[in-house]
Amino acid sequence: MPRKWDYGWVIVAVGVLVKMAALGFGRFTYPMLIPSMKLSLGLQYGEMGLLGGSILLGYLLFSFIGGALATRFGSKRVVVIALLCSVGSMFGVSQSSRFGLLLLFTFGLGAGAAGAHIAMTTLPMAWFDRRSLGKALGIVTGGTGLGVIAAGLFVPPFLLDSRGEGWRTCWRLLGLATFGVAMAAAVLLRERPGNKDRDRVSEREEKELPAPKPKDGKLSFRVIIPAYFVFGIAYHIYATYFVAFMVEDLRVAEKTAGLIWSLFGWTSIASGLIWGFLSDRAGRRNALLFNIALISLAVLLPLCHHALFTLGLSSVLFGLTFLGTVTIVAAAVGDQATGKEATIYGLVTLVHGLGQFLGTILGGYLKDLTGSFTLTLLVSEAGFLFCLFLFSLGPNLSSLWDRGKKKEGV
Repeated sequence: MPRKWDYGWVIVAVGVLVKMAALGFGRFTYPMLIPSMKLSLGLQYGEMGLLGGSILLGYLLFSFIGGALATRFGSKRVVVIALLCSVGSMFGVSQSSRFGLLLLFTFGLGAGAAGAHIAMTTLPMAWFDRRSLGKALGIVTGGTGLGVIAAGLFVPPFLLDSRGEGWRTCWRLLGLATFGVAMAAAVLLRERPGNKDRDRVSEREEKELPAPKPKDGKLSFRVIIPAYFVFGIAYHIYATYFVAFMVEDLRVAEKTAGLIWSLFGWTSIASGLIWGFLSDRAGRRNALLFNIALISLAVLLPLCHHALFTLGLSSVLFGLTFLGTVTIVAAAVGDQATGKEATIYGLVTLVHGLGQFLGTILGGYLKDLTGSFTLTLLVSEAGFLFCLFLFSLGPNLSSLWDRGKKKEGV
């Protein structure tokens, strides 16, 4: 018999739109508008960097705050309010010329992106059992890549405005699109399954899921938190400096380097779904080990061989694995079923974001120190290998921790 329709897939569909608007339109569109905004406002690159830092600061602070609020007041409310915060910030940026106001509104962009991202990631956890949660979260995560690609196609024509004010129009239109997503979220999102939906999920779980095994591949937060911090450092070094490495160190033409990097964007769309599905089948830890092994290979390839094919393969591998790590970690949080998934995921994301921040600084410092990006990418590779080491020893590390705590209590 065909399965009854599950409203959880409506939650997933809306989740794709939420991620597309909050992250793709909100957080990740700003870099595309930097040149136009700089010329129009008469700012220096240092000031534009401060505006970018303001977005990151808002994102970091509200990663944890947004998760705590979602636990207290419900994920749906936080999603809608965070999206409206993004809308107000987008319109605020579009109207502002004073640097102080721009700092305020860019902070709001980051805060809104974090609140919507954390709350929307944890909302499907109430709707899907552990056999399909990874797949559902993988689809939702793909909304970020769709937003980046949509903005990449949508924004450039408006920047051809002869008056140099096209960036203002872009922010207004992105704000209108985000407002539409906020209204859809307010109407269609549900906090938890109703009785019929809950019975359906429970019935599936009883019929389809095998009894949990002692070692079913679950990930401990004692391993996730330090490893995810190091992962943030390693992945952001590569993501920030790989194009510069190709252009400055390998003398690849800027247009060619841009085309190679675009492969990352296109392949990243499906990465969440692919790895979420694999984690449902093979277990979170096993999928994560394979995922990080491929990321390590992606970083190692351009260090060993400089052919354009190798550089393109590196970009493709990085894109195919990029959102997979995020999806698997989110699914691992959902597996815990503590009732505080949003708070925990917010904390994990905050730690990850701090790693990204430090990775950007460290990568730039190493380039200035050595005059080359080679050491920068080597540090990224070392970070991924360290994560692989931590996750491979995960169960043993947790056992050592438990034994140590028992001895302290004796």
